[in-house]
Amino acid sequence: MSAATSRATQGQVAEQLAAYGDSLLGLIPADRIRQVGFERPAPALIDGFRKLRDLTSTVADILDEMGYDTAIPASELPPLQAGQRMVGPAVTVRHAPARLSSGYNIAKGNRPPQLGGRDQVALCQRGDVMVIEARGIRDASNFGGLMATSVKEAGIEGLVIDGCVRDVANMRAMHLAVWARGITPRTGKHRIELVEFNGPVDIAGVQVRPGDLLLGDCDGVIVVPLEVAAAVLERAQAATVREEKLVAALEQGASPQETARILPPEKW
Repeated sequence: MSAATSRATQGQVAEQLAAYGDSLLGLIPADRIRQVGFERPAPALIDGFRKLRDLTSTVADILDEMGYDTAIPASELPPLQAGQRMVGPAVTVRHAPARLSSGYNIAKGNRPPQLGGRDQVALCQRGDVMVIEARGIRDASNFGGLMATSVKEAGIEGLVIDGCVRDVANMRAMHLAVWARGITPRTGKHRIELVEFNGPVDIAGVQVRPGDLLLGDCDGVIVVPLEVAAAVLERAQAATVREEKLVAALEQGASPQETARILPPEKW
């Protein structure tokens, strides 16, 4: 069983968390952390995907041929601004509505349910993509401006949120790559809590595991399972070469027969 699917023991998690020392504030209960260390794609692999011209559309076709339907269209999770792009391994977060109502918590002066705060960022590496499952919670924010500043400064590659964000003007100004289901001014404080960190999550009907490669552009988001990422890249690079030859031929007035020899019409 791979590191992406196995659950570390509580002792292993505690030992790994202890290595972070004062950089953690105890904002995520240890029993909600499924794993800390896990396999990520090699930097050269990530760089190879980054160089693809038509990123998500090319890879979506390859994954279809391999039996993986992992495309999340921009109509489901739209990019926060035009032109944003993202390639990086997933760190996963699962949110759920708080067990006690927000009104009760506020009236009683209860400590807000924990959303993970900066501890989530401390447990990421530069270039990671933070992926948040929120089951489409539409009335409160799963991510806002202060966290946006924190993840940007930490070198997080981007965020994919099946839920809502707020303070989007600040995110756009700092050019933070975000794909989210919605936008709201309402805080998630007292309303939402983090229930699991670095376990499998469901994002718009697609399973994402820690270490899977997340690709994003204006067409949407693609999840590349870690175990097939190298094979996908090899096939995507070959497809890109064929398409570039086809484009050049079309621009030079090639006949239908000539273009068909480069790429069969059914592949267009």
